[in-house]
Amino acid sequence: MIAGALIFQMAAPNTEIARLVTIGLQGAVVLVSLNVAGADARLMQAATVALVALFGLSTITLVGFGGVGPAIPRIISLALVLLAPIGIAAGLRRELREDRRVTLETVFGGLCLYLLLGLAFAFAFNLTEDLGDKAFFTNGIEGTSNDFLYFSLSTLTTTGYGDFTAATEFGRALSVTEALAGQIYLVTVVALLVSNLGRDRSGRLALPAERRLEGAPESEPPGSPPGPAA
Repeated sequence: MIAGALIFQMAAPNTEIARLVTIGLQGAVVLVSLNVAGADARLMQAATVALVALFGLSTITLVGFGGVGPAIPRIISLALVLLAPIGIAAGLRRELREDRRVTLETVFGGLCLYLLLGLAFAFAFNLTEDLGDKAFFTNGIEGTSNDFLYFSLSTLTTTGYGDFTAATEFGRALSVTEALAGQIYLVTVVALLVSNLGRDRSGRLALPAERRLEGAPESEPPGSPPGPAA
């Protein structure tokens, strides 16, 4: 779902409807992450009501009522992106506690956090331009949501195509922070998860139960007479 939200935001036109759909997708990601974390019914209901209210507020501001401009929907989007990792991290903790080993689902959860990091910085870049007095990119280029997500993912992966460059000191500081955070996350968290894939807490490779029991001789109860000699 996170990958779907990223693809939609990259491909969708820069319109109010597309922004509303993006906010809706982010709200769905939050609900799914809470469900994965094992949230109870009351928390799920409260989260659903809150997300519907935020979506309604975004709708009102994007269609032009209230005169607050697009900054409020971007703040809501950023808040939703920052809330989703809490549920995902709680779900990963519960899975590690129950399975006592790193699984493919654990690795995918770690990668989801990595993608959410890039999405969060994209909204932070966009919000910086909305609240600032000049364009975020050099040469006075006013970026769209697609441009900021493209720039964020390029920075996160340290690809650096060079077609977009931050113009302000604060923008450059954010860009360097994202690049460092992305690389440190890959070489620590993701590398640790992948290197321990399938291993239990003792560091040994954990085999499925049926494979551990396969071929194991049945133990005889103590005191049983020996079997007949061949």
